Amino acid sequence: MPNSQINPLLIQILLNQETSNMSDCPTTNLLPGKYVKTILQNKKSLNPIIEENNQMLICKSCGRKGKYDVGMLVVNVDKEKNPDNISDTIQMTGYFRCKHCNDAGNWELPTNLLMFTMFSALPLGNSGQKQSTIGKNLLFDGSWHRYTTDAEEYLLNLLKENPQDSYVWNRLGNLYHKGNRPELAVSVFEHSILIDPGQTESHFTLGDMLAQISDLPNAGYHFRQMLLSAEAYKRMPAVKLREILANGLLLLFLMHDHTNGEVPFLPTLDEIKASGRKGAPVNLAEMELEIFPDDVDSFFPIAEMYMGVRAKEIPIREKTFNMMNSSKISLKQKKVKKKKKRK
Repeated sequence: MPNSQINPLLIQILLNQETSNMSDCPTTNLLPGKYVKTILQNKKSLNPIIEENNQMLICKSCGRKGKYDVGMLVVNVDKEKNPDNISDTIQMTGYFRCKHCNDAGNWELPTNLLMFTMFSALPLGNSGQKQSTIGKNLLFDGSWHRYTTDAEEYLLNLLKENPQDSYVWNRLGNLYHKGNRPELAVSVFEHSILIDPGQTESHFTLGDMLAQISDLPNAGYHFRQMLLSAEAYKRMPAVKLREILANGLLLLFLMHDHTNGEVPFLPTLDEIKASGRKGAPVNLAEMELEIFPDDVDSFFPIAEMYMGVRAKEIPIREKTFNMMNSSKISLKQKKVKKKKKRK
């Protein structure tokens, strides 16, 4: 019977258990987090970041063959000018372990897969859905790893030394999310905000995943926590931070509209109080705002409000909201409306 393809070290660190007490083939039942079960049940409703790319591989550890989602194949042409083994230059974004022995990173790749990868990575070889590309898939610190399970092991070793590093936990969650293992990703994202409730990126991704499976109340909660934590979040460039806030705000608006206001569009007074923030960035009720559900850029002004001092890092020409000029629009009641279709 196929196992759950989970690294025992992940469960060990998540649960703070000794290695001796850990099974070599842990199951999803051991994954902590209140959203894991729901995500597993609704996995087909989630849009994969990278489309499935199932290939037959042979595990060298146990000698058994199986079909695995290898994800995008990335050919690193700079790694070696004349590699002895062409497979050493290929990275795979999919997260997979042997279905039989749960080992990882010890694979025999079929010759036809290697040749197809090299050919389809070339511009002239691209036909239909692209499943390979030329480049490097690097971690946040610039390190290169052949398999996603190699990158996972690298990050888990970092977390073994510093299990309270919520940023590295977020990076590990991204690895699983990109590798089409949402149940692992959601458990890790939840763990990152358990360590640090101000992990803005984890709140955004949790909100996005939960919105896709129509868990709108919880999705809305995480998007609003994303807004409340944004001003203090330093691990992302300001322009990129504004972008994810605007995307979260767009989805919040759609959920607010879809539920007739049951999902709040912006943080509630109770949420603001619980976050420790002094109050809303501005009194939106005194402002006239025009936002369009089909234009994420129209949410930039609100995103910048919640960024607080971090909004000052955005180049002046790119800013969309100026606190000094807010009085010009403070006399009219707020208007939030959908953009009319042009004929």
